[in-house]
Amino acid sequence: MGRDPVAALAEEIVDLFAAEGYRFADGPELEAEWFVYDALNMGADHPSRAANKAFHIARPGGGSGLVLRGHTSPVQVREMLRRPVPLRMVTAGRVFRPDPLDATHSPVFHQAEGLAVAENLTMGDLRATLARFAVAMFGERTPVRLRPHSFAYTDPSAEVDVCCPACRGGGCGLCDDGWVEWGGCGMVHPRVLATCGVDPLRHAGFAFGVGIERTLMLRHGLSDIRDVIGHDRPHPGLRVPNVPRRAAEAVSPFTRRQATAHALTAAGWTELHTGPFLDQAVWDALGLGGDDPRRAALHVANPLDGQPSALRTALLPGLLAAVRTRARHASGELRVFEQGRVFSLPSGGLQPLTPPPTGTRPRPEQVEAVCSAIPPQPYQLAAAVTEARDWQAMVPVIRDVARQWAVPLRPQPGRSRGSWPWRGDRPWVRVVAGRTPVGEAGELEPTVLRRLGLPATAVALTLDLDALERRERTTRK
Repeated sequence: MGRDPVAALAEEIVDLFAAEGYRFADGPELEAEWFVYDALNMGADHPSRAANKAFHIARPGGGSGLVLRGHTSPVQVREMLRRPVPLRMVTAGRVFRPDPLDATHSPVFHQAEGLAVAENLTMGDLRATLARFAVAMFGERTPVRLRPHSFAYTDPSAEVDVCCPACRGGGCGLCDDGWVEWGGCGMVHPRVLATCGVDPLRHAGFAFGVGIERTLMLRHGLSDIRDVIGHDRPHPGLRVPNVPRRAAEAVSPFTRRQATAHALTAAGWTELHTGPFLDQAVWDALGLGGDDPRRAALHVANPLDGQPSALRTALLPGLLAAVRTRARHASGELRVFEQGRVFSLPSGGLQPLTPPPTGTRPRPEQVEAVCSAIPPQPYQLAAAVTEARDWQAMVPVIRDVARQWAVPLRPQPGRSRGSWPWRGDRPWVRVVAGRTPVGEAGELEPTVLRRLGLPATAVALTLDLDALERRERTTRK
């Protein structure tokens, strides 16, 4: 049981920079190409746009102008467009690239990035920031070096190396000459600043980014990324970062989600992160009605061989698949949960995108037109427990979530039998905040459990965390 190591390290990094005055920022995982490429000075012929470098979202009759983001840098663009300078921001989140899973690649991984914009910033400021970051991640006497490189969105640019944490510069299987690559950095390109409405003649910015899985691997001397992300084969030496529980006054969605993870893992639940792609045949196994909107999925145009093209519209199917995998290697009760984004196909389908110009700040209505064409990506929580008798096994989870989000939640008996995917001959409940339904909980149908190869009894919960955020924000006002 416990925290997901990647999520815990992401929290540690965000906390580290929050203590230095950096504000956490977030953005969509399914993003407009304008934010991912154009605004970051990456032209139409940039190799990152190629089908073997990015998952493009399919749209009948033409291009969608949407991709699963391959880096978290679009969040920097969004933050500069919405906030005045000077500013400092940090972000951490999932990114996607069509790389088959092997020892050093994964189609889904996580990045952390920082951005600072102010007058008179220099590469010296960037180097000092990275030096403090390296010491916090790998310990005292962990020097960094910057090697000149070329990125479209920074100038000058550099790759960041750290003294090998495993051998401390002596040379080992992880490094060639005592140094290992950690991430990339540079001074924000003047054209990027101008596109985001920042005067490059008055202000300068620096940016840096690292892979979170990469950082974990370096910390633990691992050479195979599957030892970090594999839920069925966790590496025995992988330790979850010890991140202190947050203060109650922290109220951002990120801190609410992290506080929820702390509370659930303290109560004996295990945090998981599953992939964004979903084989839609699972809906038949789960008994989902043919006209249920969760069957209407967005698809990537260039899935990996053997990988589904559909993006998940709910967390529960992936979480149940993880339960099945874990049940093969464990005996007794399993209690797992996941928090993450799902992807909704707009009722009117995908609309064509008109990208704004670059090199100068676009008009607000141009930015709004792009943002409004990006499909909804609600943040959800799902939980499942085996060997439980009824929905009341989820009462402690509901209480913990309500406490962390400062939103009163209560179970309300379901009004119809046989509602997906709950057992038709047993009670199930809706979870409501005030009069607003925000989730459901119940026992899973025995036929569903058999089809999915799950233990004979299981209870599950789904919650819409975005609905809780809206409710909490309204209450605070």
